Amino acid sequence: MDFQALVDSYFSPACVVSVQKTKGGGYGDIRLVAGNKKYTDMIDLRVQPGYTGDKTLFVPNSLYTEYFPQSLSFEEVCAKAAIQRKEVHTYAHIYNVDVWFDIYALPLNYQEGDIFYCTYTATPNNNADALLDTFGASQTANDVLKTCIKLHKANNLKEAMESVISEIRRICKAVGCTILLLNNDEEEYSILATNYIENSGIKRVTEFEGFFDIANSWKDMLGDEGDCIIIRNEEDMEHVSRINHPWYLTLVEAGVKSVVLFPLRQGNELLGFIWAVNFDTENTMRIKETLELTTFFASSHIARYKVIKRLEHMSYTDALTGLPNRFACTEFISDLIRRRVEFAAVSIDINNFKSINETFGFEAGNQVLIEVAKRWKAVSESIASDVDSYLTRLAGDEFFIVLSGYKSEEELGSIINRYSEVLSDSMTLAGYDIYVTASFGYAEYPNDADSTDALISHATTAMSEIKKVNSSEHVLKFTADLLKDEHILEVENLIRTALENDTIYFNLQPQFDMDHKLRGFEALARMKDSDGNIISPGEFVPVAEKVGLIDRVDGTVFRKAAAFFGELLSRTGADLTLSINASVRHLMKSDFIDEIRQLLDDSGIPASKLEIEITESIMIDSYAKALHCIDELRNMGIQIAIDDFGTGYSSLSYLHRFPANLLKIDKSFIDKMNTSDSSRQYVASIISIGHVMGFNVISEGVEEPEQLDTLKEIGCDYIQGFVWGRPLSAGDAEKLVVDEVAGKN
Repeated sequence: MDFQALVDSYFSPACVVSVQKTKGGGYGDIRLVAGNKKYTDMIDLRVQPGYTGDKTLFVPNSLYTEYFPQSLSFEEVCAKAAIQRKEVHTYAHIYNVDVWFDIYALPLNYQEGDIFYCTYTATPNNNADALLDTFGASQTANDVLKTCIKLHKANNLKEAMESVISEIRRICKAVGCTILLLNNDEEEYSILATNYIENSGIKRVTEFEGFFDIANSWKDMLGDEGDCIIIRNEEDMEHVSRINHPWYLTLVEAGVKSVVLFPLRQGNELLGFIWAVNFDTENTMRIKETLELTTFFASSHIARYKVIKRLEHMSYTDALTGLPNRFACTEFISDLIRRRVEFAAVSIDINNFKSINETFGFEAGNQVLIEVAKRWKAVSESIASDVDSYLTRLAGDEFFIVLSGYKSEEELGSIINRYSEVLSDSMTLAGYDIYVTASFGYAEYPNDADSTDALISHATTAMSEIKKVNSSEHVLKFTADLLKDEHILEVENLIRTALENDTIYFNLQPQFDMDHKLRGFEALARMKDSDGNIISPGEFVPVAEKVGLIDRVDGTVFRKAAAFFGELLSRTGADLTLSINASVRHLMKSDFIDEIRQLLDDSGIPASKLEIEITESIMIDSYAKALHCIDELRNMGIQIAIDDFGTGYSSLSYLHRFPANLLKIDKSFIDKMNTSDSSRQYVASIISIGHVMGFNVISEGVEEPEQLDTLKEIGCDYIQGFVWGRPLSAGDAEKLVVDEVAGKN
């Protein structure tokens, strides 16, 4: 038979494979007899990556292992097609290049003695969904669908995997199935899920000492392409004995007769393995097909869970000391308040830390922080079991402790003094013995404050006071007289009263493009006192932020402005955007995303017509957690604006990764733009940077026609300011929109 002419007639990459039939009914050598150009080109690239020559490296009638690693899965397909004369349709995933192959093996009505033949086509396909479609209503597709449904119906990872592993054991008609995860950094493994027939008698992997080394050895057996391992009979077991004898011994001792094992991978990371033992070897191919695709989805599920856990850890952990960070601290305090647990919030600042950095350098300063954290951790762990101590690092040399369960003021003072006294021993730094002290201020819930922000603020006030006194005493309890600015207390009371009486309201300041076309409005917080007098936002907003009421003020403005704007859009059909300001504190709340979803549902505003403004400082102070929150907002279709850009820590590396739509240039730069050439160039640079990074740019506080002319000249996209529009009442904003819509018509 002219094998070459046969494969040359195929459009897809194809070859003819010969399989030697052994006396026992098994198979021996498997060779690639001939291949068309598409197939041999793939082989040439495997043998010599990047090969572009005309002369093929493929040699007809070679053992297939000359060109790619031994694969029991490939052998099974070819033996079934050639010797058993059965048509085989399957697929395979080559993880290191992330390519799926759609595979057909067809028997040839030709043999030479004990040599049987089949054709083998492998068409690359980057779309796993398309491959699944090729199975239509087949049993494989049904099995994969069932396991995927179980993945998404489960409440947590472990529940999902236990459900999946049970389904896989049923599909494979196996005695047992297991999912094992690897931790290569710690050289440890863990069993995520396992399911065995009751009283199976199979010895589990946890009963073998040092099984991490056994599991780790499977990587070499799978090779770089990470196919699978299939053991069906004694002949396969003998092969395993030759190439991985330690594993073979555990299989024998465990009572395992057959195994199908797949790696769990996400990208280049090996997450672990999934396997079934003593399975239905009569249906090896269907089991392999089902497991291959199921494993693909299970790996994604596990990897997503691990990424979320890593992000949570990064968001809540200080990288230098390993302590919980500011956000973990605030959530911990908020939870205690929700549960009405009495506790003390202790603010700590290391004395004269700046001089340590200046004298010895920042790296030495970091070593001091690490040592201080180590000593305070030891104190936390040695405190009486009925007292809970939660130690965190907020930023720089600022630490915080939350103490609960103490029985008296005296006991509380004694505990805080232990944190102070543990610093009395010197630290060796750059060959010098140095001594470190710290200042401690504390406030108690509920006696001193009843909100997270107020407690932290009051504790910090006490700490600042004792630090300023510079005495031998280092601990001070908060008292109301420490708040020397009576006006702050007065305004705080006004805000609380306004919230109770619902006298927080909104104005809308219009935003325009450079052709004076209305883009939308920014919602601005406004407030009246109980007598109906208007309180300046410049007066009440900073106080609201300081005392922890800004999220309630924001929330009130959000709801009222969105309700008005949603109804206005519905009635007029206007294509406008509502921009709302979210403080860092508000954005970091655990229920912020749910609040915004509810806002959209209640108001009817399309997500694409809502814009949330955040300050650029969040890119540094809270980047990891904020990014996760902002990604969720973007996925909902909401627009993101970076407010007051240029006034804080403007890091281009953060900005490049920040998923925003709009940059807002602060009014302070616009004011100076026409009186200072450097200011004009700075504004032009911000606009240019924004455009390079794909952002639109809006300038705030535009009050003069000359400023407008300059912004047009340097390419600004939008403006907001008195030159074209002051903040408007709801009624005046409605009139502007109605006139705008009428003008178009």
